[in-house]
Amino acid sequence: MRTRLLFAVLLTGATAMSSQIVLLRELMVAFYGNELSLGVMLSAWLAWGAVGSWGLGRLGDRIRDKVRALALLQMGVWPILPLEIFLARTVRELLGMSPGELTGVASVAGAAFGILAPLCVVGGFGFTLGCRIFSERYGSALKGIGNVYILEAMGSGIGGLLTQLLLIFLLPPFGFAALVGGLNLFSALLLCWDGRRLLRGACALGLLSTGTAAVLGGVRWAEGFSAEIRWRGMELVHTENSPYGRIALVRMEGEYSLFENGLLGSTSRSRLSAEERVHFPLLAHPRPERVLMIGGGLGGGLAEVLKHPVREVDYLELDPTVVRVWSQFVPEEAFRDTRLRVIYEDGRRWVRRQGDSYDVVIMGLPDPLTAQLNRFYTAEFFLEVKAHIRPGGVFSFGATSSENVLGDPQRRYLASLFRTLKGAFREVRVVPGETAYFLASDAPIPLDPDILVGRLKERRIRARFVREYYLPYKLSPDRMEYVREEVEGERDVRPNRDSFPVGYFYALALWASQFYHRAQGLLANAGRVRFGEALVPLGVYLIVGILLTLRSRPSWKAPVVMAIGTTGLAEMAFQTVVLVAFQVRFGYVYYKLGLILSMFMVGLTLGSWTMVRWGGRVRAIRAFLWTQVGVVAYPVVLAVLLGAVQGEMAFSALPVLAGFVGGIQFPLAGRLTVGEAVGRESGRLYGADLSGAFFGAMGSSVFLMPLLGIRGALYWLSALNGATLVLLLLGVLRPSAS
Repeated sequence: MRTRLLFAVLLTGATAMSSQIVLLRELMVAFYGNELSLGVMLSAWLAWGAVGSWGLGRLGDRIRDKVRALALLQMGVWPILPLEIFLARTVRELLGMSPGELTGVASVAGAAFGILAPLCVVGGFGFTLGCRIFSERYGSALKGIGNVYILEAMGSGIGGLLTQLLLIFLLPPFGFAALVGGLNLFSALLLCWDGRRLLRGACALGLLSTGTAAVLGGVRWAEGFSAEIRWRGMELVHTENSPYGRIALVRMEGEYSLFENGLLGSTSRSRLSAEERVHFPLLAHPRPERVLMIGGGLGGGLAEVLKHPVREVDYLELDPTVVRVWSQFVPEEAFRDTRLRVIYEDGRRWVRRQGDSYDVVIMGLPDPLTAQLNRFYTAEFFLEVKAHIRPGGVFSFGATSSENVLGDPQRRYLASLFRTLKGAFREVRVVPGETAYFLASDAPIPLDPDILVGRLKERRIRARFVREYYLPYKLSPDRMEYVREEVEGERDVRPNRDSFPVGYFYALALWASQFYHRAQGLLANAGRVRFGEALVPLGVYLIVGILLTLRSRPSWKAPVVMAIGTTGLAEMAFQTVVLVAFQVRFGYVYYKLGLILSMFMVGLTLGSWTMVRWGGRVRAIRAFLWTQVGVVAYPVVLAVLLGAVQGEMAFSALPVLAGFVGGIQFPLAGRLTVGEAVGRESGRLYGADLSGAFFGAMGSSVFLMPLLGIRGALYWLSALNGATLVLLLLGVLRPSAS
């Protein structure tokens, strides 16, 4: 039985982490892969885990046959996981949202909290049951909690790495659900082998039906059916997964649209935007010969560039699947032009390491609604682009705006981009419209309609929209002067930088203004809050903590539980910070999401194993204090490492140390606080850990990084855990401490 229990707890951790990776990827596709949405999803996962461990944990002490209860929980994974994948796939249709429609945070939160609840509650309650089973059968409460914690962490690390590095490439999501569900049924069958025949029969029937469904095409049917529902109202022409996301090509009324992770990437009907994006910067240059285009080339963009008498055009696209799928169904003559060179690489990385120079650089990317996109709108990137522009060259990009009047969130968003761009180039002009086009150069930029019309005729360019009747209206002096005054007059904005991505948060404020007019203020105030003002809540926390410590018996018990909560908060915030920083540096966290989450669990496993193996040699309270010192110091170290670490694997491994400290701390907390009621006490500890992690995931993405920046958020986390260290010292030094 011991081996079967070990396998069951190990599988519980593996199921939790691997399912988290797959479900978060599905929800990121449904809600555009926005890091704010990712923080909400992680928060939902952790909140329901806390309900399962803390809320239901006290039941673990009352259940007589706890092994059978654990088997029933594992049996529940078999129907729950594929159902949650199906709901994540079809949630937009269920909520009445059309493809490509923007969604508010409330919709994301409602979907995440509703979809993830069953699996997370099962996992949290399973942890509590495991602690009780091991403490009853194989040793003390410390060994029970420590062993279960290390086994679950080990299973999470193994499951996460296998899923990230292997399973997501070999199996579709419903195939993954069949595999994980089958393994949980097998484990449940082993646990109840000596029990009632009914449970054994149910497990065997489930295993048989899972295998049959996989063999007979049930997985393929589920994949196709869920995709049809997701794109109801459109003809789904083609869909497939790539390392960077999910690609879907749909057709409606004869026009094609390509979606990347739920965001509209290209459409065959976007000729006006394609012409404006291309012709404004190319006509502003007297003789463009070499052109670099970063995204935005499909759907006519490249075709418009090649109408000009250019000699070479380099086109950067991160995902080759996007170009392959588009070219397969929407043939474009541009890809047959010998002047065109398509480069499949991250645009920022390519610009950083290349030595080529260009007359015109056109960036055709969407607004910086994610950290991945925001890295193309920072001061650092603009300077990198400037290094590749020839004298008199032009750099251009577009941003969402308004045709006539700019509201407050639009003005602050555009002003931040203008100020950032002005820090790199001497001359910056803005062409007004529903999309505002920024043109930057170190030389004067001629936007006189007569000059541009003359160059159109000289180059014999036949444009449908950008021509004689359109340019005088678009570039009228009144319109140009209005938008210039608006963006230059908004001085209370910060420039957008890699370490303080306020452009991302100004864009989110613009996004939020479409749904919650009152809630937009928080994101619009990005960068206004001073660090000293952000410390005020920590003062309140310290006062409340002192009162709880004075009432605690023994006096260090309350601070220990609070430390588990603040450490959980900090560790999840560390992961969120690393995810955002990874986006800033490398630009495709969708691909590395599972690896970053799994590396934290690897550190957690190593830390908990170290504590369980060597913990008897030190006094628990002294060791706990030192772990808290480590939690205080780690964010300061991480702030330095974020700028120093270069490689992707080394960057992904940054959460290992945070996990190691947390892994040591949790078993120590079990020794210091758990008495006879193992289920209740272990559930409380695990619930405090998950509750803190909930606030860490939500708070870091919604509050800390928008208001304080990446490094400011880390310093705040250090101060928070420093306050907890003060409470621990107070509890230990009190005369009643024992």
